[in-house]
Amino acid sequence: MTETAGPDRDLAAWADGVLARIDAQEGLDGELLAALGRGPSLREETLARMAEAVRAAALGFGPAGCAAAAGVPERLLLNWQDHNPAFAAALSGARALARSHGSDGNGAARPPAPAALLVLLQAIRGGAQHASAAALADMPRAALNRLRKERPKVNALILAARRARPKRADRRGSSTYAHRYRLISVDDAPSRPQGGSREGQF
Repeated sequence: MTETAGPDRDLAAWADGVLARIDAQEGLDGELLAALGRGPSLREETLARMAEAVRAAALGFGPAGCAAAAGVPERLLLNWQDHNPAFAAALSGARALARSHGSDGNGAARPPAPAALLVLLQAIRGGAQHASAAALADMPRAALNRLRKERPKVNALILAARRARPKRADRRGSSTYAHRYRLISVDDAPSRPQGGSREGQF
């Protein structure tokens, strides 16, 4: 028992440290803006989240996964697509890029990307059940279970995400983006596309 307790503790401490670094990375933009004597703006926040959604689409995520990667509700992502032609075109191009690189050249699907693991961990930390979190990350539940068995560090990260859940997180699944909202300035909000709605912005 003593032989396994030490390594398990070390792995748990490592996983907790990784989640702490993820949190620190999410706050990095705010720190850099503070250094410039500025606060977050609606325009910059919206564009940054749109960029994250496009990046996720290029990695093969579906709409729900793109929204989770961007830290916004899927409904808002779809609204952006409906009212911002440039964003819709960028998403379409990113999905075409993902389709053109959809296998490893031998017909086999590519292994999960770090971005998929990040979405999975954020969803679990937000209170989502494993099946729901895996779906957001476009990862079959069987593949997730296999990954946890084959990669102890992945399993340790998932357990760390569960430990990091809010005390009163709903075990039936809570919002994966709720903890990522920030106070922002609306003074320099971008102009809405013609026919657009206020909901089309973050």
